Amino acid sequence: MNRSIAIAAVVGLLVGVLAGFLWWGIGAQRQLNDAQGQTFAAQAELKAVQAQLKAKEEELRMERDRRQKLETILSEGRK
Repeated sequence: MNRSIAIAAVVGLLVGVLAGFLWWGIGAQRQLNDAQGQTFAAQAELKAVQAQLKAKEEELRMERDRRQKLETILSEGRK
């Protein structure tokens, strides 16, 4: 009788450990999915900000060109 109780206890312990690992794996998978979702969202936001930066840089370049042309025109008028 003691032997059957010991076997049942070991089997129960193994089943419990296996169930614990499975439960932990499901939680880890959920965390991984959440992290991937956040990563994709951050990447999309980064691309949007990079596009805005590129547009502002182009606008600044055009404004510098205009200013340079105006300075050239003004300096020619002073001579």
